[in-house]
Amino acid sequence: GAAMTTSGGDADLGPARLELLPSGHCLVTLAGEIDLAVVPDLITEFEYAISHLSPRLVVDVNAVGFIDSSGLGALVRTRRMAQEQGGELALVGATAQMDELLALTKLDELFTLHESVAQAVAAGPHA
Repeated sequence: GAAMTTSGGDADLGPARLELLPSGHCLVTLAGEIDLAVVPDLITEFEYAISHLSPRLVVDVNAVGFIDSSGLGALVRTRRMAQEQGGELALVGATAQMDELLALTKLDELFTLHESVAQAVAAGPHA
């Protein structure tokens, strides 16, 4: 198999990369396939982000190759968790395929969708 190179310890091992932005938002970068296999880890990452970094989540889904209903369910759950902590969840960089999926599941009405991280940060509520 391919050798995994980790630079920053455990933070890079999961399906999500977490980064606290100067604006106080937490940028969560997702990549690859978001399905049942990674969802439990993903929820853990999101819970960590909300409780330790910021409940104002900006989720970059541009590098996501595939997401299924369990992945979408995880995003919905995370959004609820974030809102309970006074935050929000915005999606950034959704591909056409993901846009379509969100529209099909009516989730496009639930999530705030932005073209770029900068846009999401500018639009988001500030503390």
